[in-house]
Amino acid sequence: MKEAIILASLLVLAPLAHAQSMPGMSMGGAKDGMAAGQGTAMPPKNISVQDCWIRLLPGSAPSAGYFTIENSGDQPASLAGAHADAFGMAMLHETHKDSKGVMGMSAVRNVPVPAKGRLAFAPGGYHVMLEKPARSLHVGDKVALTLVFGVGQALTTQCEARSPAGAAK
Repeated sequence: MKEAIILASLLVLAPLAHAQSMPGMSMGGAKDGMAAGQGTAMPPKNISVQDCWIRLLPGSAPSAGYFTIENSGDQPASLAGAHADAFGMAMLHETHKDSKGVMGMSAVRNVPVPAKGRLAFAPGGYHVMLEKPARSLHVGDKVALTLVFGVGQALTTQCEARSPAGAAK
């Protein structure tokens, strides 16, 4: 009986543990850097986010989040994860071109934000990959996106949902 309980626990927890171990990824529910039920994280000092938008793709195809982070502080910051209640999964990604000119993307563990600098998450570069929509989204909808910078440090911003054609707005 004891072995059956342990096995059942492992089967339930294994997918979550695997997802949490992937670089820059968070599942719906507890936000990175905070334990469930721990409350609201404090916003990081000297960090702001502007111009957040999400490129919506049809059906359950992954969407992408873009924005600009500004660090007015004297120390670099590091974006370590993201969470959006409208999606079951959010991952930090970077688009890159290989030596043959083929475009691809890969998950990243964290993204450095320079001191007294700005970093743009934009098509063709860094982005937040948003998968497993929790609800139907439409162009013009507002989606809360929480960016996690460290243990207990998170900043939530509102992103406008845009169609792929209207994304260049």
